[in-house]
Amino acid sequence: MITVVGNFKGGTGKSTVAFNLAIWLASQGKNVAVADLDPQESLTDVMYVREEMGYQPDVHVLQDLTAKATQEWDEIIVDVGTADLPAMEKAMSMADRILIPVAPSQADVWSTQRFMDLVHKNCKDTTDIKGVINRADTHPLVTETDEAMEALMMINGLTMLKSYLYQRTAYRRAFSEGLAVFEMMPANKAAGEVWRLARSLYRARPDMKKKKKAKKKATKEGKAAKDKVSAD
Repeated sequence: MITVVGNFKGGTGKSTVAFNLAIWLASQGKNVAVADLDPQESLTDVMYVREEMGYQPDVHVLQDLTAKATQEWDEIIVDVGTADLPAMEKAMSMADRILIPVAPSQADVWSTQRFMDLVHKNCKDTTDIKGVINRADTHPLVTETDEAMEALMMINGLTMLKSYLYQRTAYRRAFSEGLAVFEMMPANKAAGEVWRLARSLYRARPDMKKKKKAKKKATKEGKAAKDKVSAD
């Protein structure tokens, strides 16, 4: 499956989203590659850091998206930028899914509306088009995120995911170290956000589900035993 992560507007965090999804897929045992079609090459840079540090799992970086590549990999995550519009249009024409990260602002909503025109022009009829709020405000009294969500849900052909990615330092710190946020800070809220996003797009490996369930059960049993000792 080819998943293109893109938007017209810069600063939406598409490279960070693409990177975390790619590492998540690799950790699930998928044969995954990333295609860095953005002239800024942020995805290439972070994968280079990861390779230099010897982190596993390793993810291969493609500099072009070809029909041959689609046969070699189970999953391909594509990072595209508008600086190379022909490459973006080519990636869209091959995509099985478009994932659009959107920051919660009116300017980003307008940009996404225009981006959707390009999506409809280039994508197959069967392409799954999803949007995700990225860099949402963590303050509960800020209403801009929910307002942006309402506006985005009105865009024709765009299905918004309910899971938000919030504005957290953890994403920037992990990315700079060549690590997915769930690798560097597994207990951080950001790690849970990536897991929820990934599982809304892909299925988790059965053995990983069992491990999480067993861990949850062990934690619950440990707490019960501790409470019993305290009561005694």
